[in-house]
This record gives sequence, structure tokens and C-alpha cells, in this order.
Amino acid sequence: MTEIIHHLFNPLPNAIMTVLMGISTIYWIFSAVLGGFDGFDIDMDVQPEIDIDVDVDIDANVDTDFDLQQNHVEVIHDKEVDLADHVNVRQPGLFTQILEFMNVGKIPFMIILTIFKFFTWAGTLLTTTIPKVASLGLWSAIILIPLSFIAVILTHYATIPLVKFLKDTGFHGEIAINCIGKEGTMLSSITADKYGNVEIVINQDPIKILATSTDGTPIQYGDKVLIVNKSKTENIYQVQKIQ
Repeated sequence: MTEIIHHLFNPLPNAIMTVLMGISTIYWIFSAVLGGFDGFDIDMDVQPEIDIDVDVDIDANVDTDFDLQQNHVEVIHDKEVDLADHVNVRQPGLFTQILEFMNVGKIPFMIILTIFKFFTWAGTLLTTTIPKVASLGLWSAIILIPLSFIAVILTHYATIPLVKFLKDTGFHGEIAINCIGKEGTMLSSITADKYGNVEIVINQDPIKILATSTDGTPIQYGDKVLIVNKSKTENIYQVQKIQ
């Protein structure tokens, strides 16, 4: 038993990952005791930035339903419209791409984080059994870098069954709550080419959603908005400022 405890905390990589796994274990214990995730709300938005140029030639007075999605723009009019859309998608950063690869947003973030830490932890326990690694002392912590990349790949494949299962049970990255018609407060500004975060309160629980303006009008931080619609393919809502 003493040897096991010693190996869990020696050398340094084992100690780091053992502590991190201990934190995750405590989290799950508290989550179970408190009856799920109600007391622990962690939001993780994976938001690629999108630059959008829209050239529109309209030959009539129209009412516009503006539906901005991740990769395209649809403009629906009551009458015929000549529309030329030019959408330039700015590639997300490396960190965002890694999060997407690990299926962040498709299943709860804490599940992904725990699985990732478990694979990294297991890797350190195995790797540090090599005498040369253990003899590096503090420098042995450098093995966490390659082990983290390996853990990212393993986490991706380990979470694929969970993604399919949660999708079949109705989970699409957020708890299925009808936000249409609710009022919220802007947590970040919305511009013509950038999404913003909106906080709404349902049953005294704050919920954050990703949103865009219905007509492209900029909406500032702190403004009160009304959720009027939701994209059919993305978890993105359309809001309008409350005057």
C-alpha cells in the first residue's frame, strides 16, 4: 500500500495528475450528493469567429426573418429577392479546434475534462515506471506535454459513444429548455459579424446562450433583449433589443 501511494505522488508528473484527478473525484462526489449538476454550472462555448459580407438587391418592401448560422446566412422574404451572399469563415484557433475535436459542446464539459485527465494520469503512472524518466526529477514533468496530446486523441474516441447516446436521448450541447419568448441580459456585445452571450433566468437558474441580432443591429453589453427565434441546425438564438 505504501508503494502504491509513493508511486501516485512520485515523481512530479504523478503528483500533478493525482491531485487533478482527486479534484475531479471530489467534484463528482459533491455532484452526486447535491443531486446532479444543479449546484455546479460550468459553461463552455466553442465559438468560431465568422466574417460575413452580404450583398442584397431587393426589389420590394419586405419583412425579413434573419437566420444566421455557423456556415451560411439565410434571408427569407415575403416576396422575391435577388440575393448574393459572400461568407468568409475565419478559422478558429488551435485551442478551439482541440476542444471541438474532444467533442466539447456535444457532451457536458466536466465529463470530457475528467476523461482527459484520467488518460493523462494513467499515462504518467505507466511512463514513470521507466527508470530514466523517474530519474529526471522536476524535468520529468515535461512528459505531460506529449501525454496530453495522446490523451486528447483517446478522449475523442472515448467520447464518441457518449455523443451518440446523449444525442439519441435529446442532449444537444445544452439542456433542452424552451428559451423563445424569454428576456435576457447581454453578457457580451453583438455586432454584425460576431455572436454574443446572453444570460436568461429560468426557475431562478441563470442560463447562458449564444445569440445573434435578428436584423444585424449591434447590441451592447448589459442591454435587455428578447429571444425571438432559434437556428434549426445550430444551438444559436436570435434576439432583439428591448427598447
